[in-house]
Amino acid sequence: MIGGTYLSPRLIYDVSDPLHPRLLCTIAGTTAHLFTGDTFAYLRAVSPTETDVILRSLGSGNESKAAGFPRNLTDPFRNDIEDPAWTPDGSLLAYTVTDETANLVHVWLYSQGRSTLVHTYGQPIGDCICRFGLAPQALAFSPDGQYLVAGWVAGKGSTPLTVIRVSDRAAIFSAPDTSYASAVWDHSGHRLFLFGSNTFAWTPEAGLTKLPGGTWQFAPGISPDGTLAAYTAYSDPQVQLQPRVYTYDLKAGTTRLLVDKLRTQVLFVKDGWVWYLEERPCTTADGCNSTMPTGKVFAMQLSTGVEQAVTFANGEDPITANWWSFTPGEYWPNS
Repeated sequence: MIGGTYLSPRLIYDVSDPLHPRLLCTIAGTTAHLFTGDTFAYLRAVSPTETDVILRSLGSGNESKAAGFPRNLTDPFRNDIEDPAWTPDGSLLAYTVTDETANLVHVWLYSQGRSTLVHTYGQPIGDCICRFGLAPQALAFSPDGQYLVAGWVAGKGSTPLTVIRVSDRAAIFSAPDTSYASAVWDHSGHRLFLFGSNTFAWTPEAGLTKLPGGTWQFAPGISPDGTLAAYTAYSDPQVQLQPRVYTYDLKAGTTRLLVDKLRTQVLFVKDGWVWYLEERPCTTADGCNSTMPTGKVFAMQLSTGVEQAVTFANGEDPITANWWSFTPGEYWPNS
């Protein structure tokens, strides 16, 4: 499943054949997670005061309610849930509330019928006409549900990303500074990758350690088996006109350039396979200052290094839906 913002749809593909994928489901206007088997979970507002977690089977189309959240979550500034972090079983929900009067963002955690304010950070003020924009807001649970990362590094007023321990709501780690602009969890456990000017890994057991090799500049994602990362970076970070796609071996600490051409937004679709976008230089008429997608999606089987075009059925390609939906996604559980 790819697509990761409230304003862009979630797209679930069958990638048994990664060169000829089939679009199974489009989920618009809400958030969703892959769950078990052929089941995904999504949020559905059922009344002005309640939002339910719904489980849906792709095979049968049957739906069932897994949990419910109150929509008015005891905050004084907003009574709706837009794009929260939550676990597919409905046991945990995190969401942010912006206090415009004080330029603050409040992070709330909802569990077992109770909502608790767990963190507050500065509301950043920034803008960027660059190809990938500013770093997105961070709000995500670790795969084991023990930790929550929250924060937003996006210009003036930014404060460092912070990790909250779910069991006691304690803030147990803050990034050293705002050069750690974004974060992504590993696929299991609670290892957090932080990246920006450099790339680091953090766990509560080992603390913060710098990863050798390349810097994961934009939109990194982890392979389904957890052995590789894939990301976009500029061949010259100062000029930012030549984006390339890379993989990073997490065990060996080595970086691999996939193809020396204009390519961006690389993402894993299954073990050993990645998709990415072809780019072209912007023109004056485009209104951008670097590159932009051509509309073509390429695939590579990493063992061969051969680039091949991905063929989608009419209306099923992710670029038509919204090329911002082309982001590292989720995979069906292995068991």
